[in-house]
Amino acid sequence: MHEILLKALNVIILVFLVSTMLSVGLSLTVRQILGPLRNARLFISSLVACYILVPLIAIVVARLFALDEPLRFGLVLFSMAAGAEAGPKLAGFAKANVAFAVGLLVALLCISVLFIPLVLNLLLPSAHIATGKLLIKLLLGVALPLSLGLFLKARYDAMADRLSPYAHKTSTIFMALMTIGIIGLNIKEIAGLFGSGTIGAVIVFIAASIFAGYLLGGPGRDNRWTLGFMSGGRNASISLVIANQVFSDPKVLLMITVTVVLQLALILPLSIYLGRRTEHRVEEL
Repeated sequence: MHEILLKALNVIILVFLVSTMLSVGLSLTVRQILGPLRNARLFISSLVACYILVPLIAIVVARLFALDEPLRFGLVLFSMAAGAEAGPKLAGFAKANVAFAVGLLVALLCISVLFIPLVLNLLLPSAHIATGKLLIKLLLGVALPLSLGLFLKARYDAMADRLSPYAHKTSTIFMALMTIGIIGLNIKEIAGLFGSGTIGAVIVFIAASIFAGYLLGGPGRDNRWTLGFMSGGRNASISLVIANQVFSDPKVLLMITVTVVLQLALILPLSIYLGRRTEHRVEEL
């Protein structure tokens, strides 16, 4: 039964990823996506936050909370997997810069698939990572639906406008199903970590990662929160795939799972709250 539910969750994650990228492509143009990335200062700040500060935060937090070695490995691996699939969705909920989130997501995914194997091969020379499988995942789950949405938006604008609400609703529904599925399948393991300091370590890591991105996001509120979500959110699927290939200790996977659950539990409500607050301010004006 557990294996059936796990396979169902994998399908849910795939549908969420594809529908999110399709929804984004249907609502934006290539110029809108590439525009924010032409800001060299902002792009460099984003890379510093996602690939230097967040992994450093994970290392410091793991030491401060004296996490066991497998849990420490899981947290550090997760911190290196920049490019959260839900980033554009969260930016949309928060009424932040969705175009910047999408452009940054594409850049981060392309970098992460090379960055993580390189770093792990330096730290663990005996590790063998199937980079090809990750590239196929990015092509099918991110590049293909995003490109399809952008093509329809550019060539068939009216059709794109009609399809966009349905893709958006599908993405929202499957995001909720993904959250419920991850929690439901791992509830016992997660409960077993309470009282060990692990939960506290993960919460501090997520909060500090969001804050680091927010600080480096520049003067604009939209870019600050977008980078905050993109640095605080990590790519669950890439980190889980690599953990399965490299580490035999199940605690490494457990740590990543716990962090994914808490990441969703903390960032999703925050993004919704920020979006509602923005709407209230607009209504007051």
